[in-house]
Amino acid sequence: MPKFNKSYVIIAGLLLLLCAILASVGVGSAGYLWLANRATATATPRPVIEVVRFATPPTATPSPTATSTPTATPTPTASATLTPSPPPPPTDTPTPPPTNTPAPTIAPPTATPIPTDTSTPPPAFPFSIKESDKFETNHLNFDVYVAVVNRDNKPLSDYRIIGSHSGGLQIESQPSAGDWTQNSGAKHYKAGNIKFEAFNSPTGVWTLQLVNAEGAPVAPPVQFEFDAASPSWYFIIFERE
Repeated sequence: MPKFNKSYVIIAGLLLLLCAILASVGVGSAGYLWLANRATATATPRPVIEVVRFATPPTATPSPTATSTPTATPTPTASATLTPSPPPPPTDTPTPPPTNTPAPTIAPPTATPIPTDTSTPPPAFPFSIKESDKFETNHLNFDVYVAVVNRDNKPLSDYRIIGSHSGGLQIESQPSAGDWTQNSGAKHYKAGNIKFEAFNSPTGVWTLQLVNAEGAPVAPPVQFEFDAASPSWYFIIFERE
């Protein structure tokens, strides 16, 4: 084996010490060779050195960190499901029967008294119409033969006929006689004591009113129609009651 310089031995020893230190902190064989070669390359002079390869020291395996044992979490106990209590059955409260309220007594309607007729009664005439006749004729005069008598059919004097036409014409007869002074003729014989006559009478309605000597009505009025196209004459009897 060649002889080594003392200084080389010292350097080699330091390198070995350094490798041991590096091995203790985890540096591998590759680092060790790099440092040995680096140290040898810088030494002057550089003799040929037979490098003895040492077995790579085992890499220090770090002790496993103690893992804390997990505490088992207790499985929650299923809470008992609360079953709702059924509602109490409804209490059947009997409905009171409806009270029969008697119908109100309705008083019968009060009879309304019949109103008293306060109208003025028609005047009581001393004469009434006993008879009235109509006959056809061929002339245009409106003629009425009138008999004013008592119950014994005796003619009475001093009564007159006032005639009013619907067109406004008014005519007054002569006073009645105390005898049968007027007659209609042989075809339709009617005797009286007044003749009411309207010459060439227009068509319309005549209203005749019997009055006494003072002009007061003594009988109900009577109406006669006259048609110039079909003329007629009339007969009437006023009888005193």
